[in-house]
Parts: sequence; structure tokens; C-alpha cells
Amino acid sequence: MSEYQCYEFVALDMPLTSKQMVALRAVSTRAEISPTRFWNAYEWGDLKADPAKLVQRYFDAHLYFANWGTHRLMLRAPVARVDEKRLRAYFVSDAATARLAGEHLILDLHSEDEGADDYEEGESSLATLAPLRAELMRGDLRVGYLAWLLAVQADGISERNVEPEVPPGLSELTAPQKAMVEFLRIDEDLISAAAEGSSQPSDDDAAIRRWALALPPRAKDEWLRRAIDAPDLALGDELLRAFRREAEPVPIAGRRTVAQLLAAAEKHRGQRERAETARAQKAKMAAEAARTKRLEVLAKRVDEAWAKLEALVAKSAYEEAVKLAIDLRDLGKRDGASASFSRRFEAMRKRQLRRRGFFDRWKRENEPRRW
Repeated sequence: MSEYQCYEFVALDMPLTSKQMVALRAVSTRAEISPTRFWNAYEWGDLKADPAKLVQRYFDAHLYFANWGTHRLMLRAPVARVDEKRLRAYFVSDAATARLAGEHLILDLHSEDEGADDYEEGESSLATLAPLRAELMRGDLRVGYLAWLLAVQADGISERNVEPEVPPGLSELTAPQKAMVEFLRIDEDLISAAAEGSSQPSDDDAAIRRWALALPPRAKDEWLRRAIDAPDLALGDELLRAFRREAEPVPIAGRRTVAQLLAAAEKHRGQRERAETARAQKAKMAAEAARTKRLEVLAKRVDEAWAKLEALVAKSAYEEAVKLAIDLRDLGKRDGASASFSRRFEAMRKRQLRRRGFFDRWKRENEPRRW
């Protein structure tokens, strides 16, 4: 297995200056560098810089993965635009950390799977994960809770510990949150167990209107002043974060221990596996019934089917031809006429020797499975 590492960084709030791009070029002469993005992949060697320091200095998001199983995601957001106190409760382990760097809060998430060789070029991109940062700035705590579950999964939190605040909507994750779950390989059974303690998301649009209209005049004037003083500020996001900050959190007494969550996850896993087994058996029975019916119809027009098979081979319709040949082979086995099938197939081979594409596919189809 050859080595492969990929580093991607993006600048979202402010593009890189020419001077900063020159400094980054000194880090890597091969990297793709633009005012908003730094990307490089290595099949040998490594990045000649600390990714955490690059995020602290230049970038708002970073993704890293290696084909030996290491995945990493970093998000940087202005501390004034996130609910730092509530977020801190989720980042309490080496797998999920939070630290202040000047005016920013940097979240750092790690997933390790030493048995993995799961890289496929282009499969992971910050384009799908960077929107998590905007969700954090809107006060969506699901990102934090998922990070805490990552730490639980990595055995970074004692089973005696009680879960932090459970945000609403864990059973209805956004597209970026689903991408986070997939990239960091967070156990979906653990998420399902956690979602049992999560309320349904409210209609924020209607609720925030009621909340905003009920604000005292002084508070409304303050929001209006902010809109005038900072016209580029995403005021809607700021209002939504303030609204969510005032939402009543789940009482501590109603929260579960890590041990309880893990037990519930095992229960979900058992239920899911049994359901998957039942679905697979049902699908297998349906496929067998369809195959039996198909062979019954085929048995009534064997000569016509052989003529059709040879016509398909002659016009290079190999995929359809292989399927029909398999049905004819299976019909021969069912009726004890395998020898007859072999004679007719060999006769067709001699007539269609130039159609090697079909016979190569047929050979692969009939080779013994080695795994």
C-alpha cells in the first residue's frame, strides 16, 4: 500500500494577501494556492508546517486525511460570534479539543482507524464540511454534540460522566453534519441512541419572530445600532444565535451517563442489524422468486433465447448477453441439461471467436470466487 496524505485549508472571512500567499509558497512549492485555498497531497514526504499554526494564522477551516486511517477537521471562528461557554462543554478530550487563539476559537477533531485504507481521490472536501462553521455561528450546538460523541467513541470520556446539553434536532442532521459524521466515522448507532434524548427542532423562523418582537425597546435599539455600525455583519445569524442561547437547556437531571448511551447504542445496533438481516432475507426471497419465474418463461422458448443470445453477442451487447447466458446456464442446471448447454455454448463460441469481449466477461463470471 502506497502512502497518501491530503491537506486542504480554506479562508472564508478574509482572503489571503499577496504577502501571505508568498509565505505559504515557502511552505510548499507544489501546493495549489489561491487567495481562498491551500491544497496539497503527498505520496511521500509531508507538509513542512504545523497545520494548527497555519489555521491559527491564515485559515478558517482545515481538512486532513491519510490512507492509513487518520482524519482531522479544524474549524476557526471569531470567539465573539460563537457561544464559547456552551461549546466548551462538548470539547473535553484529545479527540475533540477547543482552544482560544487571539480573537478566535479553534475546534480540532481527530478520528483514527489504523485498519482503514479508505482513501479515494476527491472523495473528501472542505466544500461539504466548511458550512459547519456557519452553523456554529448561528448557535447550532449539534456540531458540538457530535464532536462529544466522537470523543465518547474514542474512549476519551469516562463512562461515569454525564452528557452535556443535548441540542434539538439530532435525529434530523443537516447535510454538513451528515458529512461530518461520515468523514469522522462517528458511530451512527451512537447518534441514534443520543437522538432519543433530543427534542424535535422548532420552527426557528416563527419562534425568532415572536422572540424578537417581544424584546424590550432598549434591546431592539441595540440590534438596530449594530446593523448600522456593522453593515457587513450577518445580523440574521447573530439574532438566531442570541435566540438559541436563551432557549431553555435540558436539565442536568434528565441527561444520561456515557455508560447509558453506550448501552443504548448497542441496543440500536442489534435492532438495526436484525432489521437489515430481515430486509436482506426478504430481498433474497423476492430475487429467487423472480429468478424462478424468469426461468419458467425461458424454458418455453429455449431455441429462441439461444438465437437472441448469439445476436446480442454479434452486436457487442455484452452486458445483456452475459445475463441471458447465465439464465440459460442456470436453466440447464435446474433441468439436468448442463451438458446440452455446454455443447451449444461451445458451438456459439466457434462461430463468434472474434467477440472476445463477451467471452472474457463470461470467463470472469464463471471463475471461482477467491474471497
